[in-house]
Amino acid sequence: MRKLKDRLHDLEPGGIQEKWRSLENESGLSTREKLDRLVRQNLRRNEKPATPAPPPTLPAAGSEAPFLVRDFSYSLDGRYGKVRLGDWLSLRSDTLAVIAGSDEFAAVDPRRMLFFDSETTGLAGGTGTVPFMLGFGYFADQAFQVRIFVLLSLDREGEFLEAVARFLEEGGFSAVATYNGKAFDFPLLETRYILQRRPFPLRGLPHLDFLFPARTIWRNTFDSRKLGYLGEMLLGLSREDDIDGSDIPALYFSFLRSQAFSLIEPVVEHNAMDLVGLAAVVLLGVLYLDDYSLTGDGGEIFGLGRLCERAGLLEKAEAFYKVAREVSARSEVGTLATRRLSFLLKKKKLFSEALELWRQLADGHDAQAQRELSVHFEHRERDFAMALTYVEKAIAGGGLTPARQQEMEKRLQRLQQKIAKLEETEAANGE
Repeated sequence: MRKLKDRLHDLEPGGIQEKWRSLENESGLSTREKLDRLVRQNLRRNEKPATPAPPPTLPAAGSEAPFLVRDFSYSLDGRYGKVRLGDWLSLRSDTLAVIAGSDEFAAVDPRRMLFFDSETTGLAGGTGTVPFMLGFGYFADQAFQVRIFVLLSLDREGEFLEAVARFLEEGGFSAVATYNGKAFDFPLLETRYILQRRPFPLRGLPHLDFLFPARTIWRNTFDSRKLGYLGEMLLGLSREDDIDGSDIPALYFSFLRSQAFSLIEPVVEHNAMDLVGLAAVVLLGVLYLDDYSLTGDGGEIFGLGRLCERAGLLEKAEAFYKVAREVSARSEVGTLATRRLSFLLKKKKLFSEALELWRQLADGHDAQAQRELSVHFEHRERDFAMALTYVEKAIAGGGLTPARQQEMEKRLQRLQQKIAKLEETEAANGE
């Protein structure tokens, strides 16, 4: 979603004054709303990112229709930051499985992935919260399609959900992707189907909740991992003109009272943009795994290493950690990468290489590295005095958790006893 001031530059030169005068005569519109409508009416054709269906005609009073549907079509050649939507069609299932952290995605056809997002009457969840707008994105007919269902009457929810179930069953989707769907969208929608005594149509599909991989990849790069924020920072999808999510329930209830579609049209556009943003940001994460040069920060590369380590791809994780150490301009990311790299070397029993990294970390007063050094010298080299030195440094440095503090104090006591016993033995032997 581009900023309004930028979109004003795209207006066709002819007829602007006449159209503005027409809008001036409409009551109930603020100046900003008039400008936004003028922009949307006059964008140059070659600048339109999506081709929506004509605005729906709402059912007349007494009509039997319980819902309306809006469809949008986004070109596969459309670029969002470093991402071209059409690149999704060439993704490999094994890479998708790494992002998802689940082997079941290795058998998924990425081209049949479904992207899902909902808008609801509240954010608290529970049986009193109704998902009144259900949006789905998928690849079809050489385009990324978005279909959005909007509930028109709360007492017709059963028919609304039945239509959605029919759409999902006919789609033949192989898996579903959401953003915070495991904690919110899925449980809420499943509850609504249970209350209507209907089977939940998405149950059984492999589910990628991209919130969790996003937290891993961008935890050390951005302060926020909200989808809208990532879309703006990574894809250039400005949400400055977007509605605030907290306003959505009130807009929907106002729409129910007035049946004025203009009230929820921004919500529909918000939902559609969330689905495009979700598909694009997942695609970016997958592309990162194949080509880390697309990243812009060492924190992202470190996050990729964490994903690979969790997936058991230790060699690839090691490579990412080494790159993160080399390119990161921030010392905290370099420390994190060094620490994880040392643990991988330890798993591979490359103790001499791990020892070098632990010493580097210990010089920076890293208590975890000091603990590893104490373990190494106590059990591998049997150098109790050196092990004791690192335990004392860890305790003196502070910052230990209560559990780690207790562990180190026990280690301190054990090492002191070993050294005392060794000294007694040496004294008895006259050494």
